Amino acid sequence: MSFQGIFGLLGGGYVNFIGALCLLLILTTLAGHLCNRIGIPAVIGQIMVGIVVGPAILNLIKLDSLLNLFSQIGVIILMFIGGLESNLALLRKYLRPAIVVAIVGVIFPVFLIRAACNMFSFSVLEAIFIGVVFSATSVSISVEVLRDYHALDTKAGATILGAAVADDIIGVILLSIMISVMGTQGIQTSQSSTSIVLIFIEQIGFFGLTLPHG
Repeated sequence: MSFQGIFGLLGGGYVNFIGALCLLLILTTLAGHLCNRIGIPAVIGQIMVGIVVGPAILNLIKLDSLLNLFSQIGVIILMFIGGLESNLALLRKYLRPAIVVAIVGVIFPVFLIRAACNMFSFSVLEAIFIGVVFSATSVSISVEVLRDYHALDTKAGATILGAAVADDIIGVILLSIMISVMGTQGIQTSQSSTSIVLIFIEQIGFFGLTLPHG
């Protein structure tokens, strides 16, 4: 019987959720402490805990609506803390190398996945779409690792964080365009082309207006 099943017998969904949350907090805290002791980022141990106790291996805890909600809150808090500890002056100072790193980080996966997809008979459009998906970067993981190494305020940390943010912005724009292109494939009309251009302009406008005020 799974962990959820045991706690479900004791009192329903909320007891199940509290028990699973307590178990996760205890295990991730211990794993993070152990990883710090051996000199690697705590987030590595926390991810490993999720793999081991989740459906991938032991299947003790399954992701339900409550756990999913709390996981999203946790990511928001982590990003907020990363923003508080970030030095905007450093980010602006190293914006150019960060953008270069981000562009390379998008182009390389797209071409690599494009070449790999040739072996599996994917179409060009499908291969590019998969490449764009693989180009996405986890800013939250980057922030956590940099925090563990106290490197958020360094040149390398500012470049990495700036590149991760720029990579995600580029990825969101490209992914929106690819979804629109694949959604209108086979129905090529002037209206669909206008829709794709409009989406691109909206994405550029949104980031252009929000970033200077961030």
